[in-house]
Amino acid sequence: MYDNIPASLPKEFFYNISKLSGSYSKNLIKISSDRTDASPSTISVFRLPIGSLLDLRSLSVWFKTTMSGTNPTIPARYSSTFIKRMAISCNNVVIAQIEDYNLLYNLMADHNNKALNKGIGGEFLDNSVIWGESTSTGTTQSALTAQKALLSAVTNQQNVQMVINNFLSFLGSSSTSIIPTDKFGEICLSITWSSPYEVLGGTAEASTVSSYATSTYAISDLYLTCEAISFSDDSYYNSINSKDLMYSFDDYTITRFAETTKTSGINVTTYLNANSIDWVACTAVRNQTEPSLMVGWGSRGAGDGTTDKTVSINEYLSDPVKFLNNVDSSVNGDGFFSTEAMVRDLQGIKTAQFSINNKALNYASLNKYEIFQNNLCALGYEGIDASANGLVNTCVSIFHYFKYYGAVFQSLSLIDKDQYYISGLSSAGSSCAVNATISFDSDATYKITPIIIAKMTKILHVKNGRMISTE
Repeated sequence: MYDNIPASLPKEFFYNISKLSGSYSKNLIKISSDRTDASPSTISVFRLPIGSLLDLRSLSVWFKTTMSGTNPTIPARYSSTFIKRMAISCNNVVIAQIEDYNLLYNLMADHNNKALNKGIGGEFLDNSVIWGESTSTGTTQSALTAQKALLSAVTNQQNVQMVINNFLSFLGSSSTSIIPTDKFGEICLSITWSSPYEVLGGTAEASTVSSYATSTYAISDLYLTCEAISFSDDSYYNSINSKDLMYSFDDYTITRFAETTKTSGINVTTYLNANSIDWVACTAVRNQTEPSLMVGWGSRGAGDGTTDKTVSINEYLSDPVKFLNNVDSSVNGDGFFSTEAMVRDLQGIKTAQFSINNKALNYASLNKYEIFQNNLCALGYEGIDASANGLVNTCVSIFHYFKYYGAVFQSLSLIDKDQYYISGLSSAGSSCAVNATISFDSDATYKITPIIIAKMTKILHVKNGRMISTE
């Protein structure tokens, strides 16, 4: 490749120019759902066009949300919280299906944070301020407007533009992101929309507010966009003809268990069968059936709508000590700014241990500090000096972490970010029993629901004649 360049020289001295054969074009296409509106618990289906080269990295789902109900609510953090269940099928073969997608997405997004301003186009990373602008008139620019989202004076919002531009499973982790749909057949993306209690939270509580049972949302103007690529040269198309195309991707299983109390602790077991189990995690949520107040500082205000009773995320970050817990002696809030259903409550955790087939994976049960360090390793050795990624910026202490964002991760694979390896624990042929045991040092008697999440590497085979299979 580098003629007449001595191999002993570093790559900075090399000369290399590559060029695509034939003409190349890229277009952004718009794909409508089977219907353009939706409501809680309904299903929307997108069918990707056959005969295209689609770049999954560009895929985005767009929609507008309108809240309604007797008492006002606002959406939770992350537009993906609106997705309760996601299923992907190729040529009528289901290759991935994730229940509780919204909880999984919140868990992963909170552990791999990005700048809040990356979400200003509708991903909804910051739901603490309602931004807008006045109507443009005259010869000068119009003024911008802002309102703290948790004020009791806030009303139900209309037509809030949202976008989901980051996906888990096949759409976001395929080892090859350019997909030739003529080989796949029809690719269907099926989305089941979340229940209101998972995605809506009440604003600052007024004295007359007693329930958010009537609160709900409606979705309109629903569509998908993606970049489509084409070549005039047939080299690429000829090279993949009659071949077994293999795509590795991440898949997840989520298992909910019966409620327990923190006094009793967590002791749950699930059974997994996969070629490569990369990691397992245990967390817990509190049971919800209807929307409640948003978990954020000021959501339990005095109901007078004054600005000193609520804060934005930026105000919270300016002094998290000042805005600790909540107002009026409430014990939760802080900078979480999402719904009760998305709280991963492991507060008061004392020890945790994973076992597989009755064999403990660590030298002993880990304490909360060892658990956190083990989590960093399990997520790719995300130590302070090893990665630009960080936890969501409103998580300012280990106590905040386990109170709102908590999980116990256990890695089962070799992690190499530069080279992809399928190296997770193999339980193909016979399932393995994964047990999670967590104890708490508090006397809390309220109930929590344990959840075990397993991340697995799957291989999608696309053979000649649109024969689809996974392993």
